Amino acid sequence: MMMSWSQVALAQATIQRLQVSNPQSGAQALIKLNKEARASHFTLSNPTRLVVDIRNAQGKAKYQANDPDELIQRVRNSTPKTSKDTRFVFELNEAVEYELRNENRKDGPYIVVKFNDPQPVFDTVITGRQTQRDDDIVIVLDPGHGGRDPGSVGPQGTYEKHITLAIANKLKQRINAEKGMRAVLTRQKDYYISPSQRPLIAREKKADILISIHADAFHTPQPRGASVWTINERRSNTEFARLLENKSRQSELLSGASTVIAQTDEDLGFVRTILDMTKEGARKSSYEASDYIIKELKKVTKMHKKERQYASLAVLTAQDIPSILVEVGFISNPTEEKNLNWSKYRQKLADSIFVGLKNYFKVYPPNGTLWARLEQNTDLQHTVRSGESLFKIARRYDTSIDKIKRANKLTRDTLKVNQKLTIPRG
Repeated sequence: MMMSWSQVALAQATIQRLQVSNPQSGAQALIKLNKEARASHFTLSNPTRLVVDIRNAQGKAKYQANDPDELIQRVRNSTPKTSKDTRFVFELNEAVEYELRNENRKDGPYIVVKFNDPQPVFDTVITGRQTQRDDDIVIVLDPGHGGRDPGSVGPQGTYEKHITLAIANKLKQRINAEKGMRAVLTRQKDYYISPSQRPLIAREKKADILISIHADAFHTPQPRGASVWTINERRSNTEFARLLENKSRQSELLSGASTVIAQTDEDLGFVRTILDMTKEGARKSSYEASDYIIKELKKVTKMHKKERQYASLAVLTAQDIPSILVEVGFISNPTEEKNLNWSKYRQKLADSIFVGLKNYFKVYPPNGTLWARLEQNTDLQHTVRSGESLFKIARRYDTSIDKIKRANKLTRDTLKVNQKLTIPRG
């Protein structure tokens, strides 16, 4: 027995060091061992983490990023499944494509963890995006994951990538059946598209909004419910700064503003103003549309997060297109995994997202669309929410307080929660 335990101890690998690099196009971690060892891995969300279990190996790792924009923010040890293994947790700024492999180098064996987050490269200058549009409101639906990236996997083996594509197809049918709306998918079948490429597809299709569909997961089965996410301010500002530094990429937003500007040094202040206005307009539209979707999702499923959430996700980085990520539930929860495999439940989720989008575009139809022309002379209806004032409502609908008061025959500036208001157009 003593000899057997001694043999096990001798068979264990030793983790000698961890080396992390964060180039602009992604990140890489090199785990140096004294002998080869097998590794398994899985991802967690909220916050985004990659968990790597190195079997029959012992060692510690500690890494803390100096820059808040680096992809790998922290690496730490965590409790493994067995005492003979070692678990490393990579805390990430966002969910990106990654690859884990064993490599034998001159100085010995390594486990290499490579994260791929290429920055968008724009080779084509597109101008006049709004003036060259057709009548339809274009909604780009992005089924999360695909191909070699299955996403999260449920207790019964359900792949997230299959659930997201199924819901996206049902949502596409609802949208395309509505006059004046058209849906386009970023992927039609089970193949891989990098997160950074998905906003580029939305721009190529001249999208009025991008909806990315995902299913959440956690390392315990208890969490459940849907949530809706938009880009956080830090990531949005980082992408904006990169645009300002790269004149060849400024057309990404200048085209969205239907403006052609000679990009000289004298125009820099004007360019920055146009870019900033376009970015803020897209972000505000993301917030508004996400609230409409949340309102409808609440009717068909439990909400894990009742209010919109903010995250640094590559799929949400289009600066001129409102972009929203919808987590339809926790695939790691056995009940929700079962529901997500039920076609009627997927239809309910698709219907709720559709109604939310439809209600949003009724209020905010994009210029140049059929809906904008039909609604041009039609007044809007607004239900007062807690904390709203006439000033906030007037600013939201780009009108004046006096016009709202006249349309509703108001003699005072005070409002009541759930009060119905007519909002005059024009």
